[in-house]
Amino acid sequence: MQPKTNLYFIAIIPPEPIYSEVRDWQHHIADTCHSKEALKAPPHITLIPPFSQPPEKEKEIIAFIEKFVRKQKPFELSINSFASFGVGVIYAAFEKNDTLKKMEKEFSLSFRKKFNVESSSGFAFTPHITLAFKDLTPPMFELAWKEYKDKLYRRKWMLKYICLLRHNFKEWEIVEHAELKGEHIGETIELGF
Repeated sequence: MQPKTNLYFIAIIPPEPIYSEVRDWQHHIADTCHSKEALKAPPHITLIPPFSQPPEKEKEIIAFIEKFVRKQKPFELSINSFASFGVGVIYAAFEKNDTLKKMEKEFSLSFRKKFNVESSSGFAFTPHITLAFKDLTPPMFELAWKEYKDKLYRRKWMLKYICLLRHNFKEWEIVEHAELKGEHIGETIELGF
């Protein structure tokens, strides 16, 4: 029996080796600080937080994403070290990027209107890739933050895809990679630790 609604979210998934580097840190924090929530989804930058839609809407959602990204030229994203949202969330932080902010705003407004999806938070868009959250207790946050607050981590890559993810009742799985079209698509550039 097909569910009445599926749970989805829309995100940017980093390429290798960034994906594996972040995943390793998520596992390290899970092992040392007992914070496993970040492991339930692939490392990502959230564009549209989790929302429900009927399964029959999935093709329409994919078509909407593909149409939007077809107009977008690839652009560079840069991670610059780690940060936190108060006590409880540790993440890989991104350098200011007006192109990403503009794309997220346009995409979010048009997507929410088209699919009648309400904003789930009153927070401004802050691009980040979460290492630990929700189940990271204050004492464990202090332990993890001591390790990550001064750690140098810089990476750059050209954004190639926006992904639709669907929850399969165990974990999040990527349903679609919608490609940004353009002339120059770069590779991941390693800047060092």
